[in-house]
Amino acid sequence: MSRDIKTPITTIKAYIEAILEGLCSDEETLMEYMEIMRTHTDKTARLVEDLLVHALQELGQISVELREVYSRSAIKTMLKPIGHSVQMNGLKYREPEHIPNVLIRMDPIRIEQVLSNLVSNALKHTAPGDTIHINTELENALFKVTIVDSGQGIRAQDMPFVFERYFRGQTSRTDNTLEGTGLGLSICKGIIEAHGGHISFSSKEGQGTLFQFTLPIC
Repeated sequence: MSRDIKTPITTIKAYIEAILEGLCSDEETLMEYMEIMRTHTDKTARLVEDLLVHALQELGQISVELREVYSRSAIKTMLKPIGHSVQMNGLKYREPEHIPNVLIRMDPIRIEQVLSNLVSNALKHTAPGDTIHINTELENALFKVTIVDSGQGIRAQDMPFVFERYFRGQTSRTDNTLEGTGLGLSICKGIIEAHGGHISFSSKEGQGTLFQFTLPIC
C-alpha cells in the first residue's frame, strides 16, 4: 500500500529535480515534464481519497451528506471532467443522449467519486481506440446510471472478487499510471449502499464490461 503512494511521489520529485537542475532544454520538454507530473499528482490524489474513504468504511462511518438535487444538472457537472479524461487516454467517449430530470437525495461529491472510480476501472480494462459509454435512465422509480466499455472484460475467475477490498484484477494497460489501491470498487459499493441504492456488473472476457448503479428518486 505504501508503495502505491510512494511511486508517483518519487516520480514527481524526480521530474522537479530535473527541472531545477536545468535539464529541460526547451519549452516542449518542460511541458512534457509538467504533463507527467500532473498525471502522477492526479493519481496520488485518487489514492489518498480512496484510503480516506476506506478508513471511514472500516469504521462504518462513510460520510454521505444527502440533499435533494435535480439529476440532470448534477450529472452533467460530474461528467464534464470524465469525458475529457477518457478522450485524453485515447478512447472514444459517448455521453448520455438524455438525462432524466428528477429529484434525488444524494451526496453529489460521493456520487462523482463513484462515477470517477467506475470510469477509472473501465480505463484499466480498455486500450486506445476502445469506447466508454455512459447512459442514464429511469427504471421502476429508480435513477439508473450505466457505464459500458468495449475493453477486454473481466476474467471469470476474478468476477466473484470485484467488490472485495484490495482486489486487483488483470488490466489492459502496459503502464502503471492508472493503477490503484484495489479499493475503488469496494468504495463505490459502500457509497451507493449508503444512498439506499444498488450496484452491479456484468462482463464477458474479450467483449467488455457493464457497471450500473441505481439511486432512489424522491
